Amino acid sequence: MNEHFKTTLSKWHEFVATQNAEILDEIFDENIQFHSPFIWKPKDGKLMATKIITTVITVFENFKYVREIVGETDCVLEFEANIGELTLRGVDLIKVNAGGKIVDFEVMVRPANALQVLGMEMGKRLGM
Repeated sequence: MNEHFKTTLSKWHEFVATQNAEILDEIFDENIQFHSPFIWKPKDGKLMATKIITTVITVFENFKYVREIVGETDCVLEFEANIGELTLRGVDLIKVNAGGKIVDFEVMVRPANALQVLGMEMGKRLGM
């Protein structure tokens, strides 16, 4: 992992802790692709990815990362969180470019009932 990636990953964790959306502007590439667990086709662009991420962080309760696997340009961050009484587990699959900007962000969530509730909450808040 290069220094740019280390900085980006550190800033990502800072965003999770503070929910300061300005951090996303620093670490997301303009042409980032965001892959939602609900929609097959990725959402394109920094604006859309920021909107989704800043919304989902308000839906999750007790969010925490439980494992981190980091390569040269990719990482897997395993998390758990609650939505009401439901507990979910998931992974964030993150790819960065040579400059350390996040160019691809994919989220996977289980179990299905928690994913369904997450989808309903996100739909309400994003108007989708």
